[in-house]
Amino acid sequence: MVNSETPISQIQHQFNYCPCSYIDESWVVEEQPWLLKLQGWRGQAAINQWCIEGWALSPITDHAFNHPYNTLALLPVEATNRLLLMIGGIMHCQAMRQVVLKHPKQCLNQVFGVDETRFLIQQGPMMISNWPSGWQKPLPTDLDAKSFEKTARELGYLWVKFLLAKSPSELVQRWQFKLDRQLTLTDHSADWLDDTHRDLAYRLIKKIAKQVIPQWFHLLK
Repeated sequence: MVNSETPISQIQHQFNYCPCSYIDESWVVEEQPWLLKLQGWRGQAAINQWCIEGWALSPITDHAFNHPYNTLALLPVEATNRLLLMIGGIMHCQAMRQVVLKHPKQCLNQVFGVDETRFLIQQGPMMISNWPSGWQKPLPTDLDAKSFEKTARELGYLWVKFLLAKSPSELVQRWQFKLDRQLTLTDHSADWLDDTHRDLAYRLIKKIAKQVIPQWFHLLK
């Protein structure tokens, strides 16, 4: 188990050779559900090797992580999922400022958390001085916590996947292992992003990460 004090070299080693330590169970259920019944399966060398061979995962070189976007894949599971959710949230931050009714406010607090919702409303709109077209979305007319959380997480997934589009496929697959498999099957595209805004998109992610997962911010270049 990694923590914020774990050396980056160790995190990279685990990323390459211990995929079971971070893979979401939904991926295993799809392939070999019986493995989940084995005690300590995440740490067993044979099962990790099965995972590596089954998905044909060649190691990611240290050099690959010199590219800033690729360092997103090193974030641990909880931080990865939290970041995706908040990216989706930031894409609604201007609309959130207009929310005055009690029920929608409660839904937002339920999805993101009270402090995180306050951050999105108060600081989100100012994170970029001139938001590119399509980077801000309207809130659903009928705001439901469960469906909106799904939407926000999906938007965050598409955002990061766009940045990793030119990354090694083995790196992208390992990153996707940290997510529910169903999320990675979305057939939508990040049509609001284009190559001219790639660096701006990554800088925005870093601003969000610094606020919501500060203990892992050092992993991002």
